[in-house]
Amino acid sequence: MELLLISKVNESQLFILNSLTNTLVSHFKEKISSISLILISNKKVEDNFLFLEKNYLEVKYIKNLNQLKQINKDKYDYLISIENSLLGLIISAIVKSNIKISFKRVFGSFVFNKIIPLKKTRHNFLNLMDVSNLLKHVFSNSMEIIPKYHHENPIVIKNHEMIHWIFSTNHSIDLVNADYVLLDIEFGNFQKSNHIKMISNLCDHLINNFKLKIIFISSQVEEFEIIINLSKKLTNENFIHSKQNLKDTINYFPLLKHSILIITNKFKITHFLELINKAYYLIKGEWKLSRLFYPVIYFKNYSKKTIGEINYMIKNL
Repeated sequence: MELLLISKVNESQLFILNSLTNTLVSHFKEKISSISLILISNKKVEDNFLFLEKNYLEVKYIKNLNQLKQINKDKYDYLISIENSLLGLIISAIVKSNIKISFKRVFGSFVFNKIIPLKKTRHNFLNLMDVSNLLKHVFSNSMEIIPKYHHENPIVIKNHEMIHWIFSTNHSIDLVNADYVLLDIEFGNFQKSNHIKMISNLCDHLINNFKLKIIFISSQVEEFEIIINLSKKLTNENFIHSKQNLKDTINYFPLLKHSILIITNKFKITHFLELINKAYYLIKGEWKLSRLFYPVIYFKNYSKKTIGEINYMIKNL
């Protein structure tokens, strides 16, 4: 049995790809002769705790139509697409396969033999239940979907050791044993000063009530300085500015793994955090008229709400 998988390269897709590949190999090891992979990307994915290139017979990176000639025209038994891009749809259309499978998507019925319904979520993100549903529809077999983390891989070990070394050497933090929260906040220009003041108040509350450290993940040096200057409790020992960027979430996995809680206003990362069962709090704001006409009152009330909810979360972790 020859399979072709098609995926994107963001952290959530790599998690789903990892889970799907591991489950297929575990349950059909004797039947599968090869698994090939097409990644919708122009940038090579380095080996990490979710992805090892050696697990696939062939890995192709396709980002535009000019690269379609690179695609192997051999016929597969199964083509499974877990992404939803137009390019992925075109690739699926030109590749020969006995059975083509995808989750519900626009124009999917014109290309795929089997369309798998999605479990309804807020933004139709894939989860492990969707993977289980796909395998049940295709192979008529209920399977436990278990991701496989490649922590034993030498490259992964080296990268993770480097993260621990950076924080131990530069910030005197033992990530494994320290109690810390990650603060991953991006400040826009709109009502920026009020937003920064709210975050500073939140940090004061966390330091005062939980005696922990806060690692501020951002390249925004000026904002870091403003937060610490506004604060009554923050010091260079309990409020650490790390310029590591969680856009590269996978490579900084140890930083996420050992944190008590991740506080962020970046919705994009939250799906991955849910997949790895990591506690987070999303600061998403509320669009009310008071935010425009009475911003001081709005941020004061919203700050109380945010602090109260985070306080409750930490106490119950």
